[in-house]
Amino acid sequence: MLASAFILSCGQKDPDPEKRTKAAFSLTGFENPVPSPIKFINISTNVTSTTWDFGDGGTSTDFNPTHTYNAAGTYYLKLKVTGPTGVDSVCKVLSVENPPAPNKTAFSYYQERCEGVPVGFSFKSLNPASTQPVWDLGNGSIALIKDAIVAYNLPGDYTVKFSTLIGGVRDTVIRVFRITQ
Repeated sequence: MLASAFILSCGQKDPDPEKRTKAAFSLTGFENPVPSPIKFINISTNVTSTTWDFGDGGTSTDFNPTHTYNAAGTYYLKLKVTGPTGVDSVCKVLSVENPPAPNKTAFSYYQERCEGVPVGFSFKSLNPASTQPVWDLGNGSIALIKDAIVAYNLPGDYTVKFSTLIGGVRDTVIRVFRITQ
């Protein structure tokens, strides 16, 4: 009797994917230099509670919090959710910058996950005086727009070069991003 009950429980299927507790979020405001008020948009499913870690010591249990970053840096953002089918969490990366000098190009970025591929990046130009933007995204892609979005499909180091014209002079910022498996 015990053995047949075990076999029946092992044969049960996972809960309906639409009913699973799943952590997910997006954000807005990272196109502004510090102090940067960032609005977190919780798009999790089947959630009864949330815990946010903003990567700078700040936390929240609000569903859609706003958090202000007062120092430039790269922050690991974590959302943990609890719901009827369990616990799930997600980690993303945010970079916020100091206000750029009037004659300097600068950008911030948002990385869709902390590790693994493929991974999406959103890059935002910070100097409103910047014109004629050129993004070399390090994967063979070039973008001639103010803000760029790219997906990196393989692990490795990607050198991103962002160049703009400010007051008739071209300025370039170069950063290297390491994408891990």
